[in-house]
Amino acid sequence: MTVTVSSRPQATLPVVRSLLDKASRGGTVQTGVLGLRAPASWPGPDEFQFGDFKVRVAPCVSALAVREALRSRRDGGWLVILTERDENELGVGITSHFYGGVLRNPDPWDAVRDQFGATRIDRRLVVHPRARDLAAGILAAKGDAPWPPARAGFLTLDHVCVAVANRQLGLSDLSESVAPEEVLGWAAGSGRAALLKDLRQVAGEPLADTVIEWLASRCGKAAPLVSHLLRSERVEDVVPLGLAGRAVLACHPGSEPWVLLRVQQLNLSNITADQLSALVAPAEEVTRTLLSRSDDPSARQTGRVLARADGLVDELRAGSGVDASIYLRSSLTSRLAALGEALRRAVARSAAKALASSPDAPLADPQALASIESAAGRVQAHALAAHRDEFRVERAIAGVRLARWLASDSGTVQDVGQALLRHRDTDAWVDRAYSDAWRGVDEDSLSQGLRAIIAAARLRRSKHDIEFAAGIAAQIVANGHLPEDVLPIEEVLARVVAPLAKQPLPVLLIVADGMSAAVATEIIDDIERRYDTWLECLPKGRNRRSVVVSALPSLTEVSRCSLLSGALVTGQQDAERSGFSSFMRAHGLTSALFHKLSLETSGAGFALSPDVGTAVDNIDGISVVACVLNTIDDALDRSDPGIDWTADAVSHLRPLLERARRAGRTVVLTSDHGHVVERREGRSISVGPTSSNRSRPAEGGPAAAVGEVRIAGDRVLMHDGDAILAVDELLRYGPLKAGYHGGAAPAEVVVPLHVLTPGEPPSGWVLAPPQQPLWWNSPVAAEVIERAETTVRPPTLLPRTQAPTLFDEIEQTSQDDLAAKVIASTTFAEQRKRAQRVTLSDEQIAAVLRHLIASPGNRIDQATAAIALGVPVVRLSGALPMAQRLLNVEQYPVLDRDADGVTVVLDLDLLKEQFGVSA
Repeated sequence: MTVTVSSRPQATLPVVRSLLDKASRGGTVQTGVLGLRAPASWPGPDEFQFGDFKVRVAPCVSALAVREALRSRRDGGWLVILTERDENELGVGITSHFYGGVLRNPDPWDAVRDQFGATRIDRRLVVHPRARDLAAGILAAKGDAPWPPARAGFLTLDHVCVAVANRQLGLSDLSESVAPEEVLGWAAGSGRAALLKDLRQVAGEPLADTVIEWLASRCGKAAPLVSHLLRSERVEDVVPLGLAGRAVLACHPGSEPWVLLRVQQLNLSNITADQLSALVAPAEEVTRTLLSRSDDPSARQTGRVLARADGLVDELRAGSGVDASIYLRSSLTSRLAALGEALRRAVARSAAKALASSPDAPLADPQALASIESAAGRVQAHALAAHRDEFRVERAIAGVRLARWLASDSGTVQDVGQALLRHRDTDAWVDRAYSDAWRGVDEDSLSQGLRAIIAAARLRRSKHDIEFAAGIAAQIVANGHLPEDVLPIEEVLARVVAPLAKQPLPVLLIVADGMSAAVATEIIDDIERRYDTWLECLPKGRNRRSVVVSALPSLTEVSRCSLLSGALVTGQQDAERSGFSSFMRAHGLTSALFHKLSLETSGAGFALSPDVGTAVDNIDGISVVACVLNTIDDALDRSDPGIDWTADAVSHLRPLLERARRAGRTVVLTSDHGHVVERREGRSISVGPTSSNRSRPAEGGPAAAVGEVRIAGDRVLMHDGDAILAVDELLRYGPLKAGYHGGAAPAEVVVPLHVLTPGEPPSGWVLAPPQQPLWWNSPVAAEVIERAETTVRPPTLLPRTQAPTLFDEIEQTSQDDLAAKVIASTTFAEQRKRAQRVTLSDEQIAAVLRHLIASPGNRIDQATAAIALGVPVVRLSGALPMAQRLLNVEQYPVLDRDADGVTVVLDLDLLKEQFGVSA
């Protein structure tokens, strides 16, 4: 509607600027006179700059004063006359000098109308108690750019508030249909309080309050809360209070947190649960969005929000309700504390159980395991569980993994071959989880739980170490045979590297000195997770990695020289170069070997030395390029081998992988020996002459004691073939270091071997399925799982008496085997006829069903699904739809993916109904 305003409004600088903009045609007319019918008083500067010209303001109480102002006008610029005399009093001789030949009323709403191209103005704007000040504020907030034109010539309150918010408050592309999440998302940004303060200073209280009320009104029932916070210059508390509100909602309505919220925080006596909920929901959504961003500014912003939210929880004394939130840090801390207590309780009697039977018997209470899984699920459901700055969860989950392992019977081994495979399949992963858990947290309850789990795990692992050392001593004495997938270190070149190098794609052999099997699992997982081009492969007919046994003592001059020479020999780098070159020539292969010095002479700006890069690139001229990386072995002396091991953590590994990818080389990643970590609990003993901190001659010193083993034979390449080696990881013979090798513990003697392909596997090789033990990712009960084998099983596997791995078959009783009943049903046979192109076997379908049936909630992760189906994770996207074609009768979702897109879910009731089976 058109509004009539006073004929004598006060002229203000924003109004004058707006009228000048129109009179000067946007600054193109450099000189003129603007006459305004207004009180002859001026609150602004006598002169000011407008665009490229100066403006002088002359308040004139009489016609004579107006005439004098015109007479004294300088050439150039604009003169603004302020007078209450009308045009008749002034006369044509004066008014003819004015723009348009008339006096103009400085009505701010007229100026606003002009600036927005409007013919009508929303009544809500002009009935404001300070309507003129509101209009003046709108003009002052304009800045240099034009306002967006009003739609259909009607200037609404919404249009004004959107325009001002976009221009003055840092909002971008805001529309009139604003969601609460947009308002709170803006409030969560940095510097918002300063922007609101600036708006008040530039445009005045009426406009600032109007925009605040409008923004608050976009938040629905939460409007009173948001309005109070914005008006009281607490914009940075809007989202944090929403997060803290979740804890308040979990408290009784009449409790202290509610009283403090109403009285202390908001000074609003009638806050309802609905109003608070209306603030909580968008605050959590904004926080979820912030957490999804990985850039540093967002991380800092998120950190501020979360820290303030927990501060508000403390101020509100709402700690009893934090468990209801999945965004508060204090909530995650509380959930981790509960998990720690569950871990502690589960192994409270582990030492007594070990003494009463054996450390291989279940040391964790199976009933307590359900509490652990429930607590772990609550931890992992928290929005901060995967946050980049959150390390406690990873260490807590390491404790959960150890608890799962401790809840099973790990069985016994009969010989060193079985012990080697046990270390490969299970104990290396235990050692990895053990190291993760050992690093601990600064939270008492979780720390106590991890300590208890670690102590129980050490009982069992120590027994396994002793069994391994005794087995390897007996094997060497008897010159016994090893399983087919266990290679002596001197046979790696002949059985793996040379055959691969004779294929069309040459080989890059990377020897990560000192890399244990546990560390290798971590590095390989990192490579496959971060670099889509690298995939592990295995020989056809196998579904487990090969493993290597070092020469003894497990020292560099013994084992690395034997590895690179293809024979049991000792020596330093010269011997390695000579032996490597001779072996390759004997097999008709060309080669290049680079040690530490060659790798580290890359020069400024280069990740690899030119010689190394050129050799890797030369796929036609060099069949095998070998590089020795010393980062892990060096860490044993000078730093900490218990860190998170990634491809980036090992110097030169990442650029070597990238260079090999570009060249198309197959990568063989191995080591010469492993290591044990010094955890500041060990002891040093005096034994006379030693060859390392973990090895000594059998003659000339005390006999082998507890924690040691005497080994004699042709694989012992020092001390005349007769040595005493430390087995207990707490035992050393020399000065304190970060870690040690040379002994006979499996962590030192078992050497990892991984073959990685940048594309299709080499001839005779296939992509590897996931290698983790069942308990690594899943709480599935192992005793009810049967591993589906799609290929011929290697001849040597863990005996039935040992704890099952993912790759063992477990006996099923037909009357309890629901999966077998499904496969045997008429409906399944009909499904199989309809889906003749499905290549999955019945055994694979049964295996994935058994995993799902045995898992809590009938849900499994991708890795477990891939293992059940016997396929690599990268092939799961093709294998799972084939399983669905067989199981989803008439497209009913018996087998499906969860909303997260990764979890595989079985509808057990629908399975029974569709296939006519029962448990």
